[in-house]
Amino acid sequence: MPLRTYRSKNLFRIAAIALCLTAAYSPVVASQETKKNAGLSPCCSAGTPPCPSAPATNETPEAHGQRAADLPDKPEPQDQSNPPSPSSQTQDENSALLFLPVATPQRLSFSDKFTIYAHQTFGPPALIFPAFAAGSGMANPKNHYPREWREGAGAFGRLYGDSIATVTSQRTARFLTGVALHEDPRYVRSRSTNPLARTIHALAFTFVDKTDSGRNTIAFSNFAGAAAGGFVGRAYLPPGYDDLTHAEQRMAIQFAGIAIQNIAAEFQPQWGPFVQKLHIQKIIPEWWVSQHQK
Repeated sequence: MPLRTYRSKNLFRIAAIALCLTAAYSPVVASQETKKNAGLSPCCSAGTPPCPSAPATNETPEAHGQRAADLPDKPEPQDQSNPPSPSSQTQDENSALLFLPVATPQRLSFSDKFTIYAHQTFGPPALIFPAFAAGSGMANPKNHYPREWREGAGAFGRLYGDSIATVTSQRTARFLTGVALHEDPRYVRSRSTNPLARTIHALAFTFVDKTDSGRNTIAFSNFAGAAAGGFVGRAYLPPGYDDLTHAEQRMAIQFAGIAIQNIAAEFQPQWGPFVQKLHIQKIIPEWWVSQHQK
């Protein structure tokens, strides 16, 4: 029992380290400065017709109407492609920090969902951060792992492959289940300002999420993803770790990881600006960030 508790603490420590690293090295989308509308003075301002002189005020209504008719029509405002409001823009910029999709009013198509899945599963973070987990696994190897899983480059490759397989299986199962059951993969933040209520909302969103139409539904995709990430190791892990008990433990850890991601996304507007001020060099090219996360 003490050994199992130690392993659980070690796994949660690895998850926390990975979360911090993701926050530090994920892309920070630079916020655009708000354009100030130049106020037009009521009279004699630059770029406007000169004010009428005093004698002109004595013109008859017919003459004034004739002059107005001779003026060119007022130009129509140009289409600005519906720029996002400042609130939604800030939300989208914060969502890029942890590469987590945050809900926007528009409904996602299959192509949109696949884009989010591909960026999360095959992007640079999905290839880089498992290396940190593999390094941590070699620094604190499990007691009953065979030598080929504990020492040397081969051990690093096996641990790295295990991390890649776990994450890829989880996200693939979540994507396929979400598409089949019309679940929205994006997180919806709480409207409350109470930290406790927001935390409860994030944890509850792990069990109940949104459909494409905005209704609440059981988060079957989260359950399927956690199960896939937990049970995939039974195909290749060494004896003693490929049994049902360890698979269930890994499944619980995967589900807890989804809850941690929700909490991080919920409080990102608060801690996100501090990460931006660090000015850490980006390791993720901006063209790789999904349009739904900019």
